[in-house]
Amino acid sequence: MSSASYYLSIIFSALAAFQLYFVSIYLIMIRKGDARSNLLLGLLLLLLAISIGNITLNVIDPELSCGIIYIIDDGFFFLYGPLIFFYVQNVVYRDFKFRLLHSIHLFPALLFYIYFFISLNINNANLADKGTGSEFSLGSALVVGSVFIYLLCYLWFARKVILFYRSEIKMNFSRVEGINLNWLMFILRSFVIITLIAMIHNIQPILKNNTLNVITLIALVVFIFYFINKVLIKALNYPEILSGIELSAKGKYLGSNLSSDEIGLINLKLIPAIENEKLFMNPDLTIKDVADHIGSNTKNVSQVINQLHHKNFFDFINSYRCAEVKHILEADEKSTIMEAMFQAGFNSKSSFNKEFKKLTGQTPTEFKNSINRRQNSPPS
Repeated sequence: MSSASYYLSIIFSALAAFQLYFVSIYLIMIRKGDARSNLLLGLLLLLLAISIGNITLNVIDPELSCGIIYIIDDGFFFLYGPLIFFYVQNVVYRDFKFRLLHSIHLFPALLFYIYFFISLNINNANLADKGTGSEFSLGSALVVGSVFIYLLCYLWFARKVILFYRSEIKMNFSRVEGINLNWLMFILRSFVIITLIAMIHNIQPILKNNTLNVITLIALVVFIFYFINKVLIKALNYPEILSGIELSAKGKYLGSNLSSDEIGLINLKLIPAIENEKLFMNPDLTIKDVADHIGSNTKNVSQVINQLHHKNFFDFINSYRCAEVKHILEADEKSTIMEAMFQAGFNSKSSFNKEFKKLTGQTPTEFKNSINRRQNSPPS
């Protein structure tokens, strides 16, 4: 390793380790917000801090790094996945609770530690040499690869939870710009990148490529440094919606007590409220606002919209907004697209363009130009 690479690795790994320790302790001890979410994220970052701290010692002087920590560190790869998965579940679902069955997710880590601390003599010289790459077989590479694949599977399941949550948001809200889960997806993507870099770094001894070893080490510590600084800015500022949603399932209306007559009566109140009173013009409109306005509840209103109009709440409201935009532009040729968009209840240009194209088959500009052509064309 060149002197520049050496000092670069020390600087970034030391800074990343310090910040990870600081943020993890802060999250574990803070009493504001969701204490359980804070604890899970804090534990996740604490494990990462221990790993990076040991890497820092190893870069400074391999004799400073602790062999026992290396073994403990290896077991972290069986813990990262469950912690991330539980963290995502807890952030997304306000009714998420730990149950005894969840302990099964910790068995691989437990079995790992039992195996190593029973089968290895942690006082012999081989333990101190662990991680140096002096002996690394193809079988070892396959084992390491399997462990990383195990972690990637958890990240994939966590992503599925977030995507499901996004679909549920549209059942209850007429806009999703403020319900921003991008930072949570950022955490998942970051761990995917960290996992892939770490996997290459851990199996590189079989390739006997010292250059690759240095590159992956520097890439790992630099990316983790970037990751933790991003977390400092974004992960500590949750939008209110991240208090969660209730778990739902397919066939959620099967047990409904609403009769067809009651569904019809709710719809008779719903449509005038939307079309005549133009509730959709409220950019922050939620299904609860509509339910309160017509004297019903969110579950019944959701059922009516789903079963009679075959849409979720998000698409239902935005269909009226798009229709209103078309009406405004057709009624007054001097109206701009932006003016019509805000007047109809949209407050995001990107969301408006996407929904308008989806519902009308034209972009707003194309629709506006077609109006101008019709109005300016000579009579036949």
